[in-house]
Amino acid sequence: MGVTSMCCLASRVWVRHLKTQAACQLPRGSYFRPGGKASAKIVVPLAEENLLKIAGNSLRQTQLLEITKESHPRKTEPKSIGLKEKGKKATPPLLPPVTEDTQFQRLAESVTPLCEVPYFKQLVIKEQECKKVLKELGNRLSKAGMPLQRNFKKLPCVLEPTRPSPELIGYRNKDEFGIHFGVDGNPKTVGFFVGRPLDPEMVCVPPTFLINMREKHKQIAQSFQKFIRQSPHEACHRFDKGGVWRNLVVRSTATGEKMASVIIHPQQLPEDTIQEIMEELRQYFINGEGSECELDSLYLQACPHTRCTREQAPYRLVAGKECITETCLDLYFQISPDSFFQINTKGAEVLYSTVKEIAEVSPVTTLLDICCGTGTVSLAMAPHVRSTIGIDITTGAVEDAKKNAALNNINNTIFIAGRAEKVLPRLTDELAQCSDVVAVVNPARAGLHPQVIRTIRKCEAIQKLIYVTCKPDGFAMENFVKLGSKKIKSPKARNTIPFIPKYAVPVDLFPHTSHNELVMLFERAKV
Repeated sequence: MGVTSMCCLASRVWVRHLKTQAACQLPRGSYFRPGGKASAKIVVPLAEENLLKIAGNSLRQTQLLEITKESHPRKTEPKSIGLKEKGKKATPPLLPPVTEDTQFQRLAESVTPLCEVPYFKQLVIKEQECKKVLKELGNRLSKAGMPLQRNFKKLPCVLEPTRPSPELIGYRNKDEFGIHFGVDGNPKTVGFFVGRPLDPEMVCVPPTFLINMREKHKQIAQSFQKFIRQSPHEACHRFDKGGVWRNLVVRSTATGEKMASVIIHPQQLPEDTIQEIMEELRQYFINGEGSECELDSLYLQACPHTRCTREQAPYRLVAGKECITETCLDLYFQISPDSFFQINTKGAEVLYSTVKEIAEVSPVTTLLDICCGTGTVSLAMAPHVRSTIGIDITTGAVEDAKKNAALNNINNTIFIAGRAEKVLPRLTDELAQCSDVVAVVNPARAGLHPQVIRTIRKCEAIQKLIYVTCKPDGFAMENFVKLGSKKIKSPKARNTIPFIPKYAVPVDLFPHTSHNELVMLFERAKV
């Protein structure tokens, strides 16, 4: 599929987006009725008049197709390349080769596999996936000795319909771009990978027509590509093969602030050479051709591993401000290069409001925010509870959380750096004096460590637990089972009262993809 075909694809997706807004109960600012006119101007990847011209000004009624297994695309995500295992034999292509004509279509299928599915149908598909997760959870908890009262849908708890994202186009506030061979063979192509690292046909494709990405992010990526192609330093495709340029991370806020972080492999470069690279970046993006990107903050990280914390490889400020500021639920959050923040800001507002709603907090509630990150949940809930206690293993994240609390003049929050299984026992006596303790966990995809689950079960003050996960069918499922199992192996947690699922709400933070956030309410079982 060529550029013209991709424009038609963007057009069809945009038309379907306009026609399904009302059905999804999206904000009135972007409401559209078939055959009518949009009530407000909406920013689109291409000018609206061009999209309508491509579409031939024909808005046909979309039919709701029966949801079948064919509706569920293969889950394939663009991935970065690290060090491949030595001794591996060359493998044949896992997928058909990507060509110049098919590259943008193949990238759309990989990154936004649901982009041609009407949005109201996307929501139903995601609800069906969550239903499968709950059915599996019910079966596994029954085998683990927990008697459950299943509802008429044979689920262990109530499942709400998927709550939609307020924004569907260009909603991502953070994107990470890789560097590899493009379809034309250029080793300094910036974009996303189509294929897998072991696939000899894997290529890097620019994000030109991705509808979930902001245009400013695409512009910065394209400008960075021009910069590295002018640079004498090579791209780093494999750590053992040398090269410097590795990744580009772009972040932006609702107010238009933009931050770029350039990740390089230091190899054996002397400090003087790294300083020269920083100066070249500064000259290009501040005074040169890249100044059109209007970056507010520019960083460089010399990282010798696949991922590096700020302690392993500090972020060096090349130019501009140390942080950019995002607004969410009328609160301000300072975003540094490695800050965790939900990639869909408007969707995050729906997510945190959902957490508050199903937790049923009150002015006497003490909120335990486990895996608090930069404090988004704690600060969003602080006005509605007695106090919040945030715990995170990452020292830098806790420092950011404290700064965000001060920025918003919030005084009823405490943030503690450390392992939850070590910190929680020290709080047991104090929590026992509280009349209502609610825990919220929002871990990474790897889920909670089993020791954290055991510690939560042992902390009798915790009567309600909200678990937020973007991958409920992965490691989170193991956490769910350990929370609710009566047959638990650990002697320290064997006599504890388990948690049982009571309520589940899917929240769509990732339109046009197969991913979703699931908010699960667990309560202590009645003895």
